[in-house]
Amino acid sequence: MTIGGCSIFMGAYAERMYGRMAQGKNGMQISEKRQQEMTARIAEAAAGLREGRTDRDSVSVSKEGRAWLCSEAALENMKDVETLFSNMYVENAQRQEELQQTDPDDPFWGNTGNQWLIFSQKLSDSGFYENMSDQEVKAMEHVLGRITGGMDGLSSVLYKTGLSFHVHGEAEENDAAGFNYLKETSGTLSLDLESSVAALQYFSETYISDEKLEEEFRGLIDQYELHNSRILEGYQSPSEKMQAFTADVYAGKYQGSALLHRYGQAAAGRSVEEREAGTYLGSVTHTDQEKENFKKESVLLFEQLKQGVSDWNTVWKRLEKTLVDYTSGNSQKESVRKEVMNQAASGFDRMQSYWSLLLGNGKKER
Repeated sequence: MTIGGCSIFMGAYAERMYGRMAQGKNGMQISEKRQQEMTARIAEAAAGLREGRTDRDSVSVSKEGRAWLCSEAALENMKDVETLFSNMYVENAQRQEELQQTDPDDPFWGNTGNQWLIFSQKLSDSGFYENMSDQEVKAMEHVLGRITGGMDGLSSVLYKTGLSFHVHGEAEENDAAGFNYLKETSGTLSLDLESSVAALQYFSETYISDEKLEEEFRGLIDQYELHNSRILEGYQSPSEKMQAFTADVYAGKYQGSALLHRYGQAAAGRSVEEREAGTYLGSVTHTDQEKENFKKESVLLFEQLKQGVSDWNTVWKRLEKTLVDYTSGNSQKESVRKEVMNQAASGFDRMQSYWSLLLGNGKKER
């Protein structure tokens, strides 16, 4: 669709809704009957707001009020709101154009805060959605949006893309499907990247029957993995940075730090056990071989999830153990392992949410 002179793809479902809305605006005339229908709906909605109240006031809209709702003045107010949203979309598109210059050959820089749109546009341009109902299109895009939510959330924060486009086509401050910027560590996000790659592969294997489109879609998955791997290189979450700083303080690197005094410790608002666990985690480092082993183990476990060779609970318990062992440097101290899972909780919730959506559907027929 074109907004503010910019061509912006906001999803196949949003494109459908926008096209119908645009058609409805052309030569729009509101009859007396339509005004009465609008009045009835407003009254019904207002009554619903009072369901929990004991003072059941009656709801009515005067003829003058009804006339205003359908007047040119009301339509002008709607146009002002549309202009505001149009500017938001255009500014976001301009920011994405700037980011695309990071690597013109990488399509995901063009929408790094909403990477699901890259996949959906490929499907849309290939006619994948043509014979689907509105709800089927919405469901497909909802799954894609959940799968890329973690990577979208990280990019939105790091590169200030600012908007999250949802299946219904509206933009809002990015919550990226449960992404927790402050807590989610580089290890959790690396696990989520492997999870999302496997989930996208499963999506392709399950829903795309056209071999050429499936091959192109899998090519996009490879680019998605490379794009986000580069973003994660050397990344540390705010919690990781704080843990590393705290570990340095207690190692004597910052003499006189407030953290060394009991008042500074109390101000941090954490128990002694939590502080000790965080300090320990801040001292853990990984060799290239350990990073590679963590990746291989993660890929293997998500493949088991895809193939159904291990049951749901078993796979997720193994994934939790893999992450905790890696992040903690194989520490067996309960407080340390508990702290790792506390930081990873939102990431596991997100991963399990989109896998539960995927695995609730059967595979395609070849």
